[in-house]
Amino acid sequence: MVCKKLLRVAQMSSADVSRAQTWADDLIRWEAAGWGDAGNAMRRVATRARVPFSKLWALKYRPPKEIASHVLSRLEAVHAAERERQLRKLADEASLTATVAGPDHAAVRAAEALLRAVDGAAVEPGPDVASAPVGPAARRPRRTAASDLTELPLFAAMEPRP
Repeated sequence: MVCKKLLRVAQMSSADVSRAQTWADDLIRWEAAGWGDAGNAMRRVATRARVPFSKLWALKYRPPKEIASHVLSRLEAVHAAERERQLRKLADEASLTATVAGPDHAAVRAAEALLRAVDGAAVEPGPDVASAPVGPAARRPRRTAASDLTELPLFAAMEPRP
């Protein structure tokens, strides 16, 4: 009986440590400005969450066997607040993009699908949302075609008129 109780406590503490690791990793990744900023980002997150820097460092590099409840609850609260802030930013960006590019733009539809999925109504992205260009495919080509250059007004003005 005692062994089962200890086993349950051990399982809960490892689950708590795992959740805390996930939240700490997310917060550090969201805060970091680049590869070399992880330590400074960890300090900023520790200050904002009112958690000792050593606890965040341990969660990142040397997972403890158990975690204090106040550290877990603070990380959870800060993670939830940052997630809400990022969702609000996404909604603002989607509305701005809808204003500029139109509400039927693939990026707007993808953002709206994500926001609906977060609200609880899991929506599968349609083929038009899934096929939105991402990464290098989304970038504009650096060089324009020669035919595009000859159609510019200044190029036409330089040509002698018959």
